[in-house]
Amino acid sequence: MIKPRILVAEDDRYLAALIRQTLEGRGLAITLAQNGEEALFQADEICPDLVILDVGMPVLDGLTVLRTLKADRFHRQVPVLMLTAARSETDVRRAITNGASDYLMKPFRPDKLILRVDRLLQRSQSNNIRMGYEFA
Repeated sequence: MIKPRILVAEDDRYLAALIRQTLEGRGLAITLAQNGEEALFQADEICPDLVILDVGMPVLDGLTVLRTLKADRFHRQVPVLMLTAARSETDVRRAITNGASDYLMKPFRPDKLILRVDRLLQRSQSNNIRMGYEFA
């Protein structure tokens, strides 16, 4: 069985390592990117099943990465979980309006991250099966 591929774009190395450890413990394949430009490159390389994006990143911010992914025909159906310290209603609305599937605020509990990731992967998998794709 193929492990779901998760792209995590997070510039805080400690937090990125925590996310990696948490999700790899669930049997997921994790690829890390430390800035927005690297996130877009990795998205093209690995074709992720889910993207976790920080909003405040160097080079390209998370909202720019989100808009770019959603404008790309190969990535527009990939769910995106925004993981950020930005807490205002405007920030949440901006992320959702630009195509984010969910929004989780920092600091977060690892069990909440796992729940959100599992839900988004299940939703994505059922959408792909309905569209004629199946995960091997």
